Amino acid sequence: MGSWDLAIALDRSNAEPLYLQLVKAIEEGIRHGRFKPGDALPGTRAMAELLGVNRNTTLAAYRELEAEGWIEASPDRGTFIARNQPVVLDAPAGIAAQDSASWKRTTPREGPFFQPGMPAPESFQLLPDTTDLRLTPTEAIHRAYGRVLRLHPERLLQPGWDPRGLLDLRNSLCKMLRDLRGLSVEAGNLLLTRGLMSTLNLVSRVLFAPGDAVAVENPGQFRVAEAFRAAGARLFAVPVDAHGLDVEALEHLLRREPIRLLYLTTAPQQPTQVSLDPARRQRLLQLSEAHGFRILEGDPALGFHRERNPRLPLASEDPKGRVLYFSSFEQILAPGMQVGFLAGEASLIKALAQQRQLVDWPGNLVQEATIEETLRDGEIVRHLRRVRKLTDERRETMVDRLLLHLHPAISVKNPREGLSLWVRVAEGVPLEAWTERCLAHGVVVYPGSLYDLHHQPVPYLSLGFAAHDLDEQNEACRRMALALTEARAS
Repeated sequence: MGSWDLAIALDRSNAEPLYLQLVKAIEEGIRHGRFKPGDALPGTRAMAELLGVNRNTTLAAYRELEAEGWIEASPDRGTFIARNQPVVLDAPAGIAAQDSASWKRTTPREGPFFQPGMPAPESFQLLPDTTDLRLTPTEAIHRAYGRVLRLHPERLLQPGWDPRGLLDLRNSLCKMLRDLRGLSVEAGNLLLTRGLMSTLNLVSRVLFAPGDAVAVENPGQFRVAEAFRAAGARLFAVPVDAHGLDVEALEHLLRREPIRLLYLTTAPQQPTQVSLDPARRQRLLQLSEAHGFRILEGDPALGFHRERNPRLPLASEDPKGRVLYFSSFEQILAPGMQVGFLAGEASLIKALAQQRQLVDWPGNLVQEATIEETLRDGEIVRHLRRVRKLTDERRETMVDRLLLHLHPAISVKNPREGLSLWVRVAEGVPLEAWTERCLAHGVVVYPGSLYDLHHQPVPYLSLGFAAHDLDEQNEACRRMALALTEARAS
């Protein structure tokens, strides 16, 4: 990586010699963390050119700094900030000292931005709805990225764009959603986003105002609830049972609260993996029309379903345009491929697109074009088939490993689809202490309380399995068993 021009201010109106000003500037930069031990400094000639001073000035400054122990000079290698400083350095008061390190620590589960902490490199992150990044088709993505930039630079690098996103990708998505999810959509019914949080931001701007009532599944996706809460919504929990969302409970809620939006997942429900009963699906659509609320349906496990008779989303049965469907490429490709998409009736998509111009201009046409290229040449289809087969195998082996190491402390049903397991924890197991001990052993798991709207105890774990092979799953479950023994002893 090339070096930036080093900006140092010298005051020529000051009576203090310039070389001493340079000494103080570098010394202060070292003390406050701007220059780190081992960082390279420009040579005396290059520094003189940058500052517009005589080389003798930089020579004198460097000699003074070296004599005081701040820098180290090597005739063959150059000039560097000394690794052993002459004094204890001040702790910087800015982001480097405080905020940056905080992301590596565990944060409270009741907080809006839960962070499980930064485990050791040899750890196992059994996070729901994640796939194995080692399987990402990086070569195909790299080739597609190069092709679209080489062939269409003027089209992709300038801000003249449709706020609904790249038309070519929306056309390709129409076929994918028709084939995979049974949705009858055209390009005008689709809006591209930058993933989950971008989508929730847009929806919060269009479908409800601060103070409005919004209903969410309970248990449900905690990041969705926190995003709506941050947007000013009054959240109401609708319970989920063995047949999916409790529509009767929703009806009771509607009698006392005019809700504006309901968020749910149906194919399957997250995190419980249950299916929404057919009669409930129809009743839910009727309630939406009668009471005037919209339904935002998330489909985080897009593509990871049974090839025969898959559970289709609620949006596939919606003739009145009450359901706004959302998914993304984060699971299919990688979390870093931040391209999501909303499907809905045209006037609603237009309103969302107008808001997108305010928060996401000019979008990310290069990434959208890269994904469209990999869709069009069939690489995503081939990749998904490979990964889906492997995911089915890993789902089976993870259930087997869990029962081998942890039965009877846990029980689990094989959901046959999706990317996570909803694991029942036996009565008497100290769940919170167990998850903390798991983290100490390098295994990240999500407790059920994280998915409860009010963070009440829920005797479940939500475990991802797709990111690890059999040997890794076995080791992770072995460590979980050891952590459980320690939690019980404490």
